[in-house]
Amino acid sequence: MNRDIVGLPAGYRDLLFRDAEVRRGIENEFASVFASAGFREIIPSAVEYLDLYTRGNQGIRERAMRFLDREDNLLALRADFTPAVARIVTAHLRDMPSPVRVWYSGPVFRKTDRHRGQYQEFSQIGAELIGGNPAGADCEILDVALNCLSKSGFPDASVHVNHAGIFRGIVNGLGLGASELAEVRSAIDRKDMRALGSRLEELGVKGSVRGQVGTLSRCVGDSRALAAAASSIENEESREAIASLESLASHLPQWRERITFDLTEIDEMEYYTGVMFTFLSPAHSVELGRGGRYDSLMREFGTDLPAVGFSFSMDSLGECA
Repeated sequence: MNRDIVGLPAGYRDLLFRDAEVRRGIENEFASVFASAGFREIIPSAVEYLDLYTRGNQGIRERAMRFLDREDNLLALRADFTPAVARIVTAHLRDMPSPVRVWYSGPVFRKTDRHRGQYQEFSQIGAELIGGNPAGADCEILDVALNCLSKSGFPDASVHVNHAGIFRGIVNGLGLGASELAEVRSAIDRKDMRALGSRLEELGVKGSVRGQVGTLSRCVGDSRALAAAASSIENEESREAIASLESLASHLPQWRERITFDLTEIDEMEYYTGVMFTFLSPAHSVELGRGGRYDSLMREFGTDLPAVGFSFSMDSLGECA
């Protein structure tokens, strides 16, 4: 089949002149913040065994671009940086003093819906902190992320913060199967309180637990919203998770105005084990990046170390600059 050799396949693009300069400038600003905070750069391989993506976020494996090498090994173009970092720490950095601080930048490749104009190659920049005291590491990584945004031209950027333990603690009292739980999660994510309440009643969830789930669907705001949630949630795991969020914010007073507690952000709950971040640009109504604590992923690689990190979309950053 003849193809236009000066064009590109759907889902890919070139960056020229100003776009390239803007991206390089953002990367340089991030690199400066990382260096001053003690993070060292790594450049993971662009090719991994496909089996790498059987750990962590299972949806990534389904979207990985796969191929066979000459020995018939099933390989994939890099579809996510975090599993690669976990592999590198396990294979090469296990004996380094803890905590290990690393950062990275580069393209990732995922199958997307090209008919909706989604790119299949996009660039990320991020950092991971492996080991150390989890509470202190959560504060440190969030401080680094917000410093990166502030110094690279996003002084109004904000972060929505949640904790996986809050929803997880309530879920234990629901007694629902996987499909019903997915419905509840979707309703909370959409902030559809009417549908949520009706469905929970249909499923026979008792009123006290329905009330706690409803609290999650309304909790978006400052420390007062979080305090209101704490007063109505009964189980110990959820209350401890809320307390950890309160502590996180109290240790970052310089960013208090940038932090919003958002207990409705639960779409990646299966991946994260603790605090979760979603970084936003209010001026552009754009999500800039995500992050959080993922201790269980490190254990899947045979390294029992706590871990927390974040990644930003260079494409989103560049478009908003």
